[in-house]
Amino acid sequence: MRFEQDLRILPLSKSHLSELKKLKQKKFRRLENQTLVEGRNLIEQLIANGFAPEEIITSSAESVSEILGKTKCDIYTAKPHEINELTDTETPQPIASVYEIPQFSITEYKVVLYLDGIRDPGNLGAIFRTAAAFSVGGIVLSPDCCEVFAPKVVRASLGSVFFLPSEVCEPSWLKTQSAEKICLVMDGSISLQDLKLDKTKPVIVIIGSEGSGISEEVLSSADQKVCIPISKKMESLNAAVSAGIAVYEIMNKLCH
Repeated sequence: MRFEQDLRILPLSKSHLSELKKLKQKKFRRLENQTLVEGRNLIEQLIANGFAPEEIITSSAESVSEILGKTKCDIYTAKPHEINELTDTETPQPIASVYEIPQFSITEYKVVLYLDGIRDPGNLGAIFRTAAAFSVGGIVLSPDCCEVFAPKVVRASLGSVFFLPSEVCEPSWLKTQSAEKICLVMDGSISLQDLKLDKTKPVIVIIGSEGSGISEEVLSSADQKVCIPISKKMESLNAAVSAGIAVYEIMNKLCH
């Protein structure tokens, strides 16, 4: 429902709050095709990148003062405890918003990531943030990865989940792609620094979780198994850190 410009700031009703709280659950995010985004900086950054919220909920007029002239969405005033009910951070900012979840289809790319079993929201968000920073074409996720538009992932990604294309595909998707498939593993036969790439061919970088690694089905699709050399004092790298190093090195090899 939309209101006229001079009626955009409205009190938040109990029934509306109840409906919004449902978006904290995955099944309702899927049903409504919406998710919650909290924090003024993140909301302003999304608006600056052309992604306007469906509505804003705030307990502080100051929080929306800079946003009012940048969006035409409805704004609802709420009590601080109601904002707390919509957020999942320990000390939330007094502003939350509702965003439509975009629908993507990854068909053409120079470089994409395939994530196998990344279940930690912080890691997944950080991988999105890094991939967006280095202009990766998209991220394909195995079905057992955590949800891309869960609020924790959205925050960790700095909102990049809204503009970096992503989709969920079974591991069999890899075999349908005419791309160089590079698997990042601890016992890779070649180091990342020594990796040679055909600049005319698209690349899929495959990354697994620290705990479970990469499944045998996904490994069977790899053209090259590549490692990041590290000190013997450490067993492994964080998945998001590994992704960042790999993306930087591979984009550098392809672009120079």
